[in-house]
Amino acid sequence: MKFKSNKLLLGAAVMAMCAVAPAFAADAASDYPNKTINMICTHGAGGDTDYNARLISRLLEKELGVSVVVNNVPGANGSIALTQYKDENPDGYTLIATNAMSLSSNEASGLSDYGYEAFEPVAVYGKQCGENLLVRADDPANTLEELINASKEKPETIKLGIAMGGSSYVAALIMAQDKGAQFALVDAGGDGAERMTSLLGGHIDVTIAPYTLAKEYIESGKVKSICTLMSERLPAVPSIPTAKESGVPNLVIDTLYAILAPKGTDPAIVEKLNAAVLKIVNNSEEYKEAIKVYNFQEPYALNVQDSINRLKELREHMMSYAEYLQ
Repeated sequence: MKFKSNKLLLGAAVMAMCAVAPAFAADAASDYPNKTINMICTHGAGGDTDYNARLISRLLEKELGVSVVVNNVPGANGSIALTQYKDENPDGYTLIATNAMSLSSNEASGLSDYGYEAFEPVAVYGKQCGENLLVRADDPANTLEELINASKEKPETIKLGIAMGGSSYVAALIMAQDKGAQFALVDAGGDGAERMTSLLGGHIDVTIAPYTLAKEYIESGKVKSICTLMSERLPAVPSIPTAKESGVPNLVIDTLYAILAPKGTDPAIVEKLNAAVLKIVNNSEEYKEAIKVYNFQEPYALNVQDSINRLKELREHMMSYAEYLQ
C-alpha cells in the first residue's frame, strides 16, 4: 500500500509539472526580449531588402526596448545567409530579413533545397514598389509584345541582364516558356543597381530592376519601362502597364519583404514579434513616410498565418517552373 501511495504521489507531481509547463513557456515569452536581437539581412547594403530591414529594425528597437542590430550576409541571391542561419538557436534573438522572391526562386532553381517551411515565418512586412522591365530610351520596342517579338526575330542577340537564380532569371524563364522569347541571358549581378549600370553602359540591352532604381533615369529620358512585373500597376506611376495586362499573365513578380526565425522558435515569441511589426507598419507615420520617400511603397504587413499563406502561394508559383529552372 505504501508503494502504491508513492506511485500516486509521483503521478500527481508529474501532472502538476505538466500543468505549469505552459506557464513557464508563457513567462519566457513575456520576458522576451531582454537582450540584443541580431537581424541577418540576406542581401547587400544599399538595396531595397537592406533598406527595409534596417528601417523595421530601427523601429523595432523603439517598440521592443532592446537593440536590433542588422548584419548583411549577402551572396548567392540570399541563400548564403539563409543556409548559414537556418538552424541557428531558435531563441528569438537571431532573425533573418529577406525577400520572399529570393527564398522561393532559390528553391525552384535548385540553388537551395528548402523553402519557407524550413523557418518560422514572423511576418511578411512589405511589398516592393515593383520590378520593371527596362530598356534604353533609344530601343525601338515600346511594349512587351514588341520586345519579345524582337527577341524571336533575332534569337540570342538581345542581351537580357539578370541575376542568375533570382527573380529576374525567373521572369526571363517565364517569357521564354510562355511566349517563346529568345533573349541572350547575361548574369549582370544580383543587385538591381549593378544591372542598371550595365544597361546604361550598353553592356546589356534589357534588364529588370525596381522602379526606385530606374526612376531618375526614366525621368531624365535615358531609359524607359516596358512594363512592371507587379500584379497591379504601381500607384506612383499608373501609366506603366503590368506584364499581365501586356499579354503575359504568369509574369507576376511581387517582391515581398519577410522576417523569418529559425525553425522551432517559440510561437508566443513569433506572435509577439509579429504584433510589433504590424503595429509599426500600420500605425507609425515615421515608417509610412520613410517607405514612401525611399521606395514608393504602401504599408503592407500580414499576420503570422496570412504570411505563411502568402509565402506558400509564392512558392507554388515559382515551383510550377522548377523543371525549367534547374
